Formats: sequence, C-alpha cells, structure tokens
Amino acid sequence: MHDVGSVRTAAFREEESDPSAFQASASIVQAGFFCWEIATGEVSCDPITLALHGMPASGPSDISSFLAAVHESDLADVRDALGLIAESCGNYQIEYRVTAGHGRHRSLEARGRVLPGADGLPARMVGVVMDTTAVHERHEAERRRLYERATRERWMRELTAALAAAVTVKDIMAAAQAGLRTFGADALAVITPEGDRLTVVASCADDAQGEDSLRVLDAMARTLVEESLARRAPVLIGSADALITGFPHLAPLAQPAPQAWAALPLTDSRGRISSCLVSFPEPQEFLHEERALLVAAMGLLAQSLERAGMYESEHALATELQRGMLPRGPLTVPGVTIAARYQAATSGMWIGGDWYDAISLPDGGVALVIGDVQGHSVHAASLMGRLRTAVHAYANEGHPPAAVLERTNRLLTELNSDPDSALFATCCYMALNPSDGTLLVCRAGHPSPALITPRRPPRLLDVPGGLPLGIDREQRYPTTRLRITPGSVLALTTDGLLEAVNKDIDQGTERFLQGLRGAPTADLEIVVDDLLASTRKAHGLGDDVALLLARLNRPDGRS
Repeated sequence: MHDVGSVRTAAFREEESDPSAFQASASIVQAGFFCWEIATGEVSCDPITLALHGMPASGPSDISSFLAAVHESDLADVRDALGLIAESCGNYQIEYRVTAGHGRHRSLEARGRVLPGADGLPARMVGVVMDTTAVHERHEAERRRLYERATRERWMRELTAALAAAVTVKDIMAAAQAGLRTFGADALAVITPEGDRLTVVASCADDAQGEDSLRVLDAMARTLVEESLARRAPVLIGSADALITGFPHLAPLAQPAPQAWAALPLTDSRGRISSCLVSFPEPQEFLHEERALLVAAMGLLAQSLERAGMYESEHALATELQRGMLPRGPLTVPGVTIAARYQAATSGMWIGGDWYDAISLPDGGVALVIGDVQGHSVHAASLMGRLRTAVHAYANEGHPPAAVLERTNRLLTELNSDPDSALFATCCYMALNPSDGTLLVCRAGHPSPALITPRRPPRLLDVPGGLPLGIDREQRYPTTRLRITPGSVLALTTDGLLEAVNKDIDQGTERFLQGLRGAPTADLEIVVDDLLASTRKAHGLGDDVALLLARLNRPDGRS
C-alpha cells in the first residue's frame, strides 16, 4: 500500500492477489468501467465513467483528458501513481478528487488490474471507477464528531481543573469564557430569582456587546430562564423556528436574536435554585451527548460559584476585621506628614498579620511602627492586634525603642507557650524628634526602612537588628541613632510588597526604591497608592502589605 498525499495507490502482484482484495467501499455506489491502453494513452469507457469525471458522453477518450479533470491538489500524486502502474503488472487502487462544479469536489476511487502484452510488459489497465463522495463525507462527519467529542472532553477536564483553582467569581467566569467556543456558544449568564425579579449575578461573552446584552434581560431571555426555573429542567432551543414553535409570543424577538439558547437550572448545596443562560450564534442540535456534557459543565460552574460566594463573603469579613485593628482615619502628628496603607492579599482566603502605627510620644516625638506576624490566619490577625496594642502601651509609657521591642518580645514569647501554635513577628520601630530630626531605629527581623532625602536617591538604611519577636525571650535589640534633614521621607513596608516580584526580594526592593523617587516633594498619599497599584498590576499581591511613609516637615510648616 502506497500513501501519496490525498491519493492512495495499492499495488498487488498478480501471484499475490486475493479474490477479495477489491471489495467495494460501500454497498451502493455509482460505478463505471474503463480500459486504458498504456502505450497509446487511449481510454475506452462507458458513459458513467465520463459523467463521474464531468466529461460529456461524446468527450475525448485519452488519459490526458481524464487528468485534466483531476483536482489540482491531487494531480501530481495521480501522475506518480500512473507512473507506478505503467512499470509492472498487478492490481491497483487510486483515490482522487475531481471538480464537480459550484466549487464542490467529487471523490472517486479507481480499482483495476494491469495486464501484460505479448512481450510480458504492462499493456493495459482494466477496471472500475466508483463515486465514493458519500463514503468520504460520512467518514469526515464521523471524524469531525469524534474530534469535537474529544475536544469537549478535554475542555471538561481543563474546566474542572480551572474551576478547582479559581477563587473568585471573576476567576470562575474567566474559566467559563475560555470554554464557550468549545460548545459553539458566545455568551453565558448566571441568573438568580430575587422575589419577582431576575438578577444577573455573573456573565461572560466573546465581546463586550454580547456581555452587555445579557446584563439587561429581554422578554425572550426572561421567558427561557423562568421556564427552566419552573420546570427545574433544561430548556433547550435549537433554532429560531424552535423558539417560535415552543413560545409563539416570542416570534417578534426571534430575529436577529442568537440562533439557539440553553437555559439550565443550577441548584446549590442549600437547595437554592438559579439558572444559567447560554446563547449560541448558530442553530444547535443538542444531541444527547452534548446535552449531558453541557449540564455537567453547568453543574461544576454552580458548585464553583457557590464556593466563590462563600469565599468572597468570608474574605470581606476577615479583611474588615483586620482593618478594624489598624488605626482609623489619617495619621496626624505635629511636624510630620504621614501616609499609610494596608492592602489585603489578592489571592487566598486568610488574612495576615501586617500592621502599622504612628504614636505620639510623651517627649513630643513620634514613633513610626510597622510589623508583620507570621502566617495568614485569624490567629495571626488577632495576635497582630495584641502586639500593636502592646507596642502602643510601652511607647506611651516613655520607653526608648529598644526597651519597647524587648518588652514586646517577652510578651510574645510568653504567649507562645504552645509550640504547635507559636508564631513569631517582625517589627521595625523608629522614634523621630520632629524639632531637630533625631531618629532612633530598632529592628526585630524586619526589612530595613528606606530614607529619601531631597538631594539623594532613595536608599535602605544600614540598621543592625535582632531576631524576630517571640523566639528568644532574652534577645536584645541594638539602637541606631542618626539625624535626617527637613523634607526627608522615611519609608517602611512589609515583605509582602518587597517579595511581590517573583518572590525575589532584591528585585522587589529595587522596584520599591524606584517608586520612592520624588517622594520628598510629592503628595505622599499619591506615592503610597502608586506603589501598591503598580505592584498589584504587574505581579499581583500574594501576601498582604502594610506601607507607611513619613516626611519631616520644614521649620516653616511646609511639608
């Protein structure tokens, strides 16, 4: 058997021939007979053979005329096959296409035997030509059906994995949108009944226009959704005609609406029912297999959306809880301009233990504090609240920075009595005297603060530190003393911002310092927002972030 492009030639030596070797490809086919004289090229055939090749009954009878009818994509392979046939006697089979007019093609199959002449060399080929177009179309339809089935099954696996990984409603609808075309659909909306109203809670489409059309439900969409909710069963409308037949009052809306719809009921774990409305730009048959796959996909979607709703509610509650432990309103201290932000992680269900604070000290100075409790949990967040309160109390008692951290460290060590639930925390504490710019800095395992002065680029302060809080009860923390000039800005942040760039703290630090350029004269509120926004847009925030900027005002009161 020789496979030459779309032309298949099968050569069998006469002594190897099998009487059953040339069975017809189909039980009923249109067939004609021919005889080709190899030496002269003359072809003798019946009218059917001529008609199959699109030639008149009185048409030419040479091989070149038949070759002229062969589709140009198959011509070179047919010529090669004829060359092979002319070389040796035996049984042969050739498949090729001819142009049938109106841009269509006819598939033909020629089967025959090459007979020898008196000299024993190949002299003529006699055989039959059959129209196999219908056979090929059936094979192509089956191949296409199997391909579409495999594609849908692969998409179901991918959808299952994507929905399992998705956390938010936005993530889930992005996963659903990626598979719309697999089903031939172009838009999808999840709709819940609220009293007498239907509300679109999530939607996606191939384009913005399609999504906008789903947000405002027309009479047709409402009817299909209400029917699916009432019946608690899928409502499948395969065409505009089917829509008019099933719902005559919707006839005016059948054009130019999408050509097919599917409204599928969704039930959550508490028995609450909603509906998923899917639109298709072309008519659909909704075969049993396709329907079962569509229903299964929507079931997965319903489960994921319920999980996402629970996540978003819990995440919002947890985030509000953490924000309630942080200072409320702007931080105001005489002689210092302060801007601070807390940003929850953009992924994950648990809140973290990041915090910041600005404390007015008994001597007229201000303490700038930032910290990060290990882990992401309600326990971490509650511990953060206790540490922030402790630092605030020790600072108000007038203790110097080292003593504040040492007392807080002993407190956390005592709280860590259970090794299985023990947590440590990092902290940076700075005491600034606004009147003369004196700055005392202590670090407990926390990233170094940055300093930005009017005439120098941003840089990290070289500040020695000690172990994180909660590890060694007797840990001592060195204090670094320096003086900053008016207009200088101090920047403190947590590792969530510094590690946002591929978890690489060096790259993150460089990005952080670049974002601080111009801070001595800029609006600090804008600077902190830009720092968070640029990092979130480029890399996302896999950890929560606390950020505090403080600028020492000039003697004339200008910031």
